[in-house]
Amino acid sequence: MIKKTSAALLFVSGVLVAATAQAGAAPAEARSDGAELLYRAPAPGSAQNAAFSPDGSQVLFTNFFGGYNKGGASLNRMPVGGGTPQELVREGDQAAVNLPGSAWNGRTGLITFSYDITDRDEIWTLAPGSEPRQVTSHTGTRGYTEPSFSPNGDWIVFQENDSQTEANAQGSIWKVRTDGTELTKLVDGPGTNTDNRQPNWSPSGDRIVFQSRSGTSTDWDLITIAPDATARKSLTTGPDEDTDPSFSPDGKWVVYSSDHAHTAHAQVFATRSDGTGQPLRVTTSTQYDGAPSWSPDGKWIAFESSADGRASTALWRIPIQVP
Repeated sequence: MIKKTSAALLFVSGVLVAATAQAGAAPAEARSDGAELLYRAPAPGSAQNAAFSPDGSQVLFTNFFGGYNKGGASLNRMPVGGGTPQELVREGDQAAVNLPGSAWNGRTGLITFSYDITDRDEIWTLAPGSEPRQVTSHTGTRGYTEPSFSPNGDWIVFQENDSQTEANAQGSIWKVRTDGTELTKLVDGPGTNTDNRQPNWSPSGDRIVFQSRSGTSTDWDLITIAPDATARKSLTTGPDEDTDPSFSPDGKWVVYSSDHAHTAHAQVFATRSDGTGQPLRVTTSTQYDGAPSWSPDGKWIAFESSADGRASTALWRIPIQVP
C-alpha cells in the first residue's frame, strides 16, 4: 500500500509521479500530476521565472505586462501560500527580469536581475525595500541578462547576447563581482560559434550550469564549468531542447525544461549533476512547463506553465522527492 502524501513524488518507470494529496485544504487550483497553482497574473500579464526566497517563504518572479516575454516587465515577490504580489521594481515600459534559480542570495539578502532602464540591459541588485543598484555598465548592442549569484553572494554570473540577432544570438557567459569589479568572460559565444544562456551557480560554488547550442541548431544541451571556465562537462546530449537549468539545494541534481518526453510542449525534468543516470520526468501535463526552480528545503519545484508555451504563463509548484 502506498502512503498518500502531498509533499512527495513516486518513481514509476523512471517518471516522477505525484502522489494523491492527503485530506485537508485543497489548493485553489490543482492538476492531475500534483502541481498546484501559485499565481496567475490578470490578463494579459504573464507571470514567469519563479525563484524562491532563501527561506522558501516567498517566490520572486517577473510579470510581463503584454503577455509571454512581451512588453515591459516588473519584478515582484509574493508569499508561497498566496496573497497579493508586491512590485519591487517597475518603471514605465522598462523590463526588470529575474532568472529562475539562485537569483535571491541568502547570505547578502540581495536579489539580482537585468534591467533596461538605461535602454540597454544591465545587471542590477536589490535589497527588498531599498533602491536598485546598477552593477554593470557597458556599450554596444549586446545586453547583459539572466544573472544569478554565487553562494556567498560575492559574484554574479550572467549571459551576454544581442537581442537584435536572435536567430544566431551567440550568447556568451560572464561573471562579475557584486560590486561591479573584475568583469570576466567565461564562455565566448561568437568566438566558438555557440549560443550560451541562463547560467546558474551550484550551492557549493564549484560549478556553473548553463544551456548551450552550436550555431543555429535547436539542440540545446546542458553544460557545467568551473567558475574559472575550466573542467567543461556535458550533462545532457542528443537532439532535445534542454533549457532553463538550476541546481537542487544539495547540488546533486539539476532541474530543467525539455522536450525529452517527445510531447507537444516542454516538460520539467531533473538529472543528476554529475551526468550519470537517466533524466527523471517531473511534470506530466499536456501543457508547456518550464523555467523551474527548486525550493530551499528540496521538497518543491516551482515553474511556469501555459497551454502552448506562447500564451501568458502562470506560476505553479509541484512536490518532489529524489533518491
